[in-house]
Amino acid sequence: MTRRHTQQSRNGFTRAIPPAFTLIELLVVISIIVVLISILLPALGSSREAARSVKCQTNLRSIGQGLEMYMAQESKGLLPKVRPLNEGTNTNDPSLLDILAKYVDAPIPYKNEGEENWVVTDPYRCPSDRAGSDAATGFRPLWQSNGTSYEYAAASLMVFSELATVRNVQFGVSKAYEVHRPPLPVVLDADDWHNPRFAVNKRGEVSSEVRWRRNAVYYGDWHVESPPYQSPESQQSLFEDIVQFGGGLGG
Repeated sequence: MTRRHTQQSRNGFTRAIPPAFTLIELLVVISIIVVLISILLPALGSSREAARSVKCQTNLRSIGQGLEMYMAQESKGLLPKVRPLNEGTNTNDPSLLDILAKYVDAPIPYKNEGEENWVVTDPYRCPSDRAGSDAATGFRPLWQSNGTSYEYAAASLMVFSELATVRNVQFGVSKAYEVHRPPLPVVLDADDWHNPRFAVNKRGEVSSEVRWRRNAVYYGDWHVESPPYQSPESQQSLFEDIVQFGGGLGG
């Protein structure tokens, strides 16, 4: 506890010396501050990630609205048959980025001549995409090395279906999306950076299911939420629908 001391001045009056903390009291105060910081810092980090996730969902909603307009005006309601979103652009083989340029009010990602990194703005860049998982790119963020933080899931299904010789890939995948319940994600985060346990240097230590945490925009009403993990085995029924609606195999 603090102690109050007195001291006699030259004119004979006594005056009180301001109380001071003892060493024990000072250590107690420091300990309390350390405990409070250890409690508040994780909460602050969680709040920041929550804000980044909300921004990511806003980006995906914008992309979904662009897709919806494209399908209504140019593809008769079918999902576009283009390359996956996270592979940049090519005038000979258009990607989703190319067709969205007309329907999303934002510049599509691009590279300056002679430079390695993409120039990317919203809505193609997730704020949680701050470190990649590929050592070959120096663990750069995915938007920086690939041109966007997101991937077009329907394109991956179309590529797989094409390799499996489905006759009408675009129609088959589109109709499978249309009838599937629950609804399927169309565009989603290309990695699990929203998971608080996400660490690019520890990817091999946990399974894909444990690591999974992404945002996605869904077919139909184009709502945005976090999709559950789906193993390759769980997608067998989806592929069967694609084959059926796509006119069978042998295309």
